[in-house]
Amino acid sequence: MSASGRAPYLFFLREGVSYSLNDVMPACEVFSRAFVGEIWTYGSYEADQQVGGIRLRVVKFDEYQRRKSYLQYARIVTNRARELKQKNTENVVVISYDPFKNGLLAKRVKRLTGGVFIAEVNGVYGHTDNFADEPRMWMRRLRILAMRLVGSHVLRHADGIRLLYDTQLDDFAKAPRSAVVRRFFDLTLTDRFSPGEEQPVILLAGHPFRRKGVDLLFEAFTRVSARHPEWRLVMIGHGLPASMEAHGLKHPNVRVLAGMPQPELVSWVARCAVLALPSRSEAMGRILIEAAAAGKPRLATRVDGMPTIVEHEVDGLLFEKENVADLAAALDRLMSDDAFRRQLGVNARRRALDELTPDAYVKHYVSMVDAVLAARGSARA
Repeated sequence: MSASGRAPYLFFLREGVSYSLNDVMPACEVFSRAFVGEIWTYGSYEADQQVGGIRLRVVKFDEYQRRKSYLQYARIVTNRARELKQKNTENVVVISYDPFKNGLLAKRVKRLTGGVFIAEVNGVYGHTDNFADEPRMWMRRLRILAMRLVGSHVLRHADGIRLLYDTQLDDFAKAPRSAVVRRFFDLTLTDRFSPGEEQPVILLAGHPFRRKGVDLLFEAFTRVSARHPEWRLVMIGHGLPASMEAHGLKHPNVRVLAGMPQPELVSWVARCAVLALPSRSEAMGRILIEAAAAGKPRLATRVDGMPTIVEHEVDGLLFEKENVADLAAALDRLMSDDAFRRQLGVNARRRALDELTPDAYVKHYVSMVDAVLAARGSARA
């Protein structure tokens, strides 16, 4: 509830392209626990549905005419903002999933509605390793420069900024002094994940190839696999089979699968013994929370936001970035010590259910929205 006594009205611009209602319906359900408003995105289909107090709008998007389609989406969103203004909707809280094209659109919606604007920052935008799969260094630097220019402009107009870890804006942009800055995890559907019967499987789920450290995990596993012949490495992600083949990476105990629907991934997470994410750059890694909810120890790089959700030797293991020897030693330790591995998994599940649930996420968001509205009220007073 805002200082004026009126409930906030959320206007959330999520990133697309969505290919299924399952991509966005869970977010609507979670936000409807505490808010009213609307969530907008674009996708391969058209949708207009009510989920509790949240209205979901998905605008049809043509991937072969991306620029034209996004401009059409922006016009529809802008017209809706004008409607809210005409209805004198108070305490509009505009949220953008990123500080780029959605952020630019959210900035305009803020101006049209007279509301406040919260920009989410969901990536590592100031480091070249975020674009590790781009072989041309000049292109990586050009993309970072473009992101810094647009991101800095958007964040200057933000009343609130949601980060995933404290130093996320380093080498990217500065938060305005007037902005409310909060740090908490991204929405993760922990209730979909639960422990299953453990199999001797190291699991990686994600893409692209180099940024997720697929090559590092493959090399580390092959170094120790002879000592653990019953163990397998399974890697799942869009484009990973082709990338592995292109790099000539093959091993009899390594299985590579293309991206799959979440119910299939849930099954793999439930029965793996260890979840590994050796990313070169990673703002958070939602799969780390999902694996924690399934009671799995997580093996992650000590970089960016991953140490905020993996505590070394408590609910997982951390290793130094691109240090294959360190990674191989951690794998060997987890494969060799059943009791230690399973205790890490128990601790991980306890933490996920205590701290990282959708209800906990909503509480963080309620607190942030209230703080932003209170700061805006104080400024006007």
